[in-house]
Amino acid sequence: MKKLGLLAFAAMFSAAAFAQTTTPATTTPATTTTPTEKAQMKDLRKDVRAYDNKKAEAKAEIKKGNLTAAQTDLAAAKTDKADIKTDAKTLKSEGVAHPVKLATKEVKKADVKKIEVAKTDLKTAKATEQADVKAGNITGAQAAQADAKADKKDLKKDIREAKRDGVKRHLHKA
Repeated sequence: MKKLGLLAFAAMFSAAAFAQTTTPATTTPATTTTPTEKAQMKDLRKDVRAYDNKKAEAKAEIKKGNLTAAQTDLAAAKTDKADIKTDAKTLKSEGVAHPVKLATKEVKKADVKKIEVAKTDLKTAKATEQADVKAGNITGAQAAQADAKADKKDLKKDIREAKRDGVKRHLHKA
């Protein structure tokens, strides 16, 4: 019984001691981006996009059966990959965490934004066409129909390019 009482007393004493200690406040340093860092990230995004395009072109050439063109595309993709690695190494030394992953996310985000803009353009062209048909303006409706056709072509092109960069969502047609 005496041991049980001492154990309970020690448990309450240690609980009180832990309750009084405060955890040190951790402050995260404010991240500031320098102009050179922004320029290097822009270059990295261009390299990532070029790498994706060259790989896609090589796949298309292989499907066609043109192996020499595919080899040249793969060689260009290899140089782009080397550029990506050197840019990533430089950005890591400047304190950017996971620069390639960040650049890939930014490329995908830009592609999604481009697709959304193309979708809204297509919707407005279709709405204009419908309004012109209701108003009886045949020439305006034909012009709006031509605009809608061009916007749809642009949307399909943007979707193809986004698929190259790995975008899988937001590709639903308007």
